[in-house]
Amino acid sequence: MRALQTLFTQGRIAVTALALLLVLFLGLNVLSSSLLTSTRLDLTEEGLYSLSDATEELIENIEEPITLKFYYSQALGRNVPFYGIYAGRVRDLLGEYEARSGGKIKVEIYDPQPFTELEDRAVADGLQQIPLQEGGEQVFFGIAGTNLTDDREVIPFLQPEREPFLEYDISRLIYALATTQRTVVGIVTSLPMDGTVRMNAMGQQTPVPAYIIADQIGATYETRYLEADFEKIPDDVTVLMLAHPGELGPKAQFAIDQFILGGGKALIMVDPDSETEGGQAQFFGRSAPDSSDLPILFKHWGVAYDPSKIAADRLTARKVQPGQGQRPVDYVAWLELRGGNIDKSSPITTNVDTIAVASTGHIALADDAPVKMTPLFSTSLGSMELDAEQVKGMRTPQTLLRNYVPGPDAFVLAARLTAEKITTAFPDGPPEPEPVEGEQAPSAEEIAAYKALFPNVLMESAAPLDVIVVADSDILADRFWVQVQQFFGRRVPVPVSGNGDFVLNALDALSGSSSLLGLRGRGSTARPFEVLDRIQREAEKEYAAQEERLQKTLSETEKRFDELRRAMPEGAAAIISDEERAEIERYRQEILRIRGELRAVQRSVRGNVDRLESDLWFYNIALVPILVTVLALLLALWRVIRRRRIQGQAG
Repeated sequence: MRALQTLFTQGRIAVTALALLLVLFLGLNVLSSSLLTSTRLDLTEEGLYSLSDATEELIENIEEPITLKFYYSQALGRNVPFYGIYAGRVRDLLGEYEARSGGKIKVEIYDPQPFTELEDRAVADGLQQIPLQEGGEQVFFGIAGTNLTDDREVIPFLQPEREPFLEYDISRLIYALATTQRTVVGIVTSLPMDGTVRMNAMGQQTPVPAYIIADQIGATYETRYLEADFEKIPDDVTVLMLAHPGELGPKAQFAIDQFILGGGKALIMVDPDSETEGGQAQFFGRSAPDSSDLPILFKHWGVAYDPSKIAADRLTARKVQPGQGQRPVDYVAWLELRGGNIDKSSPITTNVDTIAVASTGHIALADDAPVKMTPLFSTSLGSMELDAEQVKGMRTPQTLLRNYVPGPDAFVLAARLTAEKITTAFPDGPPEPEPVEGEQAPSAEEIAAYKALFPNVLMESAAPLDVIVVADSDILADRFWVQVQQFFGRRVPVPVSGNGDFVLNALDALSGSSSLLGLRGRGSTARPFEVLDRIQREAEKEYAAQEERLQKTLSETEKRFDELRRAMPEGAAAIISDEERAEIERYRQEILRIRGELRAVQRSVRGNVDRLESDLWFYNIALVPILVTVLALLLALWRVIRRRRIQGQAG
């Protein structure tokens, strides 16, 4: 009887404990849902879902209140649940901005219904309407920000593809509203960065959209495009961006010289071979040059740059498909730099994981150079120098790979040049205007007017030199670093490399603005499997020659076989001799044998990769359940042994 009462008491205690645990669980959920709405544990490698230190600094520097209006149609979430989940993420992040701002940021959330005043307000704020279905209800999913002076910045539609960049997009919007006077960036380029018209082979005009990077620069800075024949940099320009400027004469280089000596900063992007907009790309009224250089300034600064030489790197080469049906090969002139190729100690590149370049030049510093050079990104040790003519048009990637001979050094592709003091590259003053071919020589009045632009010629710098030189301009081209998607007439950029981050970081560093430096580069969609890539490259290198020999033999055999069949008259199948029939069969068997060998070689290339993939599959899917099962069996066995030992001691 006493045992029964004890059992009953223990059962009642267990039930009570379970009830208390249930109450505690529900209470914790209620408290967390009301008090911890913006609190989350971020386990991503780069902390993509945490408010960064850069955002904290940006919020602290806000001087006037900013209102963020989040327009989200609940109907969108009901019809497409994924958007509802993403909307919750956006709402939480905006709440965190508001909570951390101390009242400087106010968040308003709206659900615009069709045919209402709120819908009209969303349209007036610049948000994009999209139909749930053809002819159906129009919905909104975007953010509009305003400040006290009625400036407006908008994210028209929050694309799920840009979720890794959500904090950057919102912080960039806040930065634009909080900055009362934007830095002026003067741009000199032969590229159609701001959009232009291309002349096709038929002489028709085809519109070319602006570069994505040009749109992003314009969203942060005030941009001013200068004509190629400029004589002086405007006084209000703070940073000069030279993007494949072509052949700049002494007058233009003197203007740059005086701008820099006066304290101006410059981002200089030259190129030995513009892959994107080279000589064949005809634009409205002009054609972009193949190469670009600043010979006078570079020589004076002690910068060694040869516009006829290209840096090739076998270890960072991008894969390209040389022809239809052919297997991709490493193109040693197109590089994807990452890891040790990028200087992580510089604030310009610290958050940049990948940089893609194409037919890039390289720079070095003379022993007696008056400037200091800090490399930003470089090729790998064992790189090779190529003549630009060898890679124009990307005609022979296999040949370049086969003839690749590793050198002893790495090449610097981009660097920051600094100096406390530097003298002018034009000690004799402004250069004499050069006569243009086919035009009259400048008159005395024109020469006097030109020299009057520089009443006080600077002989030495008034402020420390700060210039960034990049030996590639294809880094700007969309196709090398971003995937552009069309969404109801709008272009949605999804970066796959950090080119845009690098360029914007460089402009930030030169302009003295660091508010967004820590945000860029936090969400590149490229996540390469570096071990797999290395194994595949080693296998391809080992079997490349054998595969090329078999491909050539197969092509020659198939050609001889086709020639033999074409030489026979129609209807010859019934009258050909036994020798001819045997020769045809011999060719057919030879083709089958070579194809079999080729497949075996290609399987060998994939062998190590497939084995590693199988190992990863086993470790990720099968190993953990097996270990848990073994552990459970061992625990059960231990409990049985322990119980028997206790029973044995009791007996």
